[in-house]
Amino acid sequence: MNRFGSRLSFSPARVIATVLIAVPLFGQVGLRAQSAPKQIAIPLPPLGWSSWNSFSNTVDSRVVMDQAKAMISTGLHKAGYQYINIDEGWWLGQRDGHGNIVVDPKAWPALAPGERAGDMSNIVRYIHSLGLKAGIYTDAGKNGCGTFSPDIGPGYPNQGSEGHYEQDFLQFARWGFDYVKVDWCGGNKENLDPAVQYAEIARAIAHAEAITGHRLYFSICEWGRNSPWTWAPNVGGAPADIWRTSGDIVAPVVAGSKNTGRKASFQKMLRNFDQGIHPEAEHTGFYNDPDMMVIGMPGLSDAENRVHMSLWAISGAPLIVGADLTKLSEATRAILTNSAVLAVDQDALGLQAIKVAEQGGGLEVWSKRLVTPGERAVVLLNRTASAAPIAVHWSDLGLGGSEADAKDLWAGKDLGSFSDSY
Repeated sequence: MNRFGSRLSFSPARVIATVLIAVPLFGQVGLRAQSAPKQIAIPLPPLGWSSWNSFSNTVDSRVVMDQAKAMISTGLHKAGYQYINIDEGWWLGQRDGHGNIVVDPKAWPALAPGERAGDMSNIVRYIHSLGLKAGIYTDAGKNGCGTFSPDIGPGYPNQGSEGHYEQDFLQFARWGFDYVKVDWCGGNKENLDPAVQYAEIARAIAHAEAITGHRLYFSICEWGRNSPWTWAPNVGGAPADIWRTSGDIVAPVVAGSKNTGRKASFQKMLRNFDQGIHPEAEHTGFYNDPDMMVIGMPGLSDAENRVHMSLWAISGAPLIVGADLTKLSEATRAILTNSAVLAVDQDALGLQAIKVAEQGGGLEVWSKRLVTPGERAVVLLNRTASAAPIAVHWSDLGLGGSEADAKDLWAGKDLGSFSDSY
């Protein structure tokens, strides 16, 4: 039973009580209009979908079109999700005599009259026609991740952009992509310096943007090995917008393939959350990225999915869905589209939660300062294997000595007013 009295069902070794609440400070309500500082609009964490977790390197035009349509039909787009990101597997490493990327015309055919097969702008136009944004993937090294450890099928060499940075990122912008994820398998294999390589890529992105006038959202996927939170926000001419802080939560789970039986790990999700907490680096539109979400994938219960969503939201993480959008359960869809929880992730202040209290081993209170003065989002997280009470004290939230009201954002329920703690 969680601390709001709602009964949840857990496996014996995985009892997690979690709540997400907003705590506005009484006494400031009448002063907000006078005392609130001017808020400058900043970019918020991206919301979208990526092909990797559910399709590995089998992604093609049909997969992308189906997922884009599902983002609309499931209500995710209406809730704020917008990016359809094509991950590894879209390109087999082939270039023409001028060094331009060549893609398989069968995998990426013409989708409308007048289009040419093998032109990635076709799929971008389709995605844009639905009111969505399009993302693409490459590697900072000469070879991509599929060269070294292909998940399905053979490994293809030369799937990275090293030696072609300006050419490739200009091509991505001309194709119309809005988002680019840059992996690190090739760079890691070559023992390159990530700060140097990603700075070169940032300059190439700035160059492409200057030529085309088209914005490319920049996602670094260096897995946190070289502390990107210390250099990514200031790298090159187009600083990274987000940077990975850890490895993948799960390897791809592709239906009907040799890896169908894989399952996401709840404990690995928790580790990724822990590794993604670097609040000193998360500000003014730059965000730590603990990996795409595994909500709706095999391995997690609905209760665990709510914990997952709570933690990603309170940490201000990018909310990139890895599940197959055409197969979402109603419970999963409801978790992903909870407007109050999404608002915590998308709060205009753009800050990350910190752990403000720990009551014994594994009973934690996490708090995120929100844009409205005197308001906090709070997660009460029980990491132990049995039910236990957790209290949040207003003094731990910087609201000491005040009376406050609380709301359960998952239940959409006002809990009442409390003095000093809940």
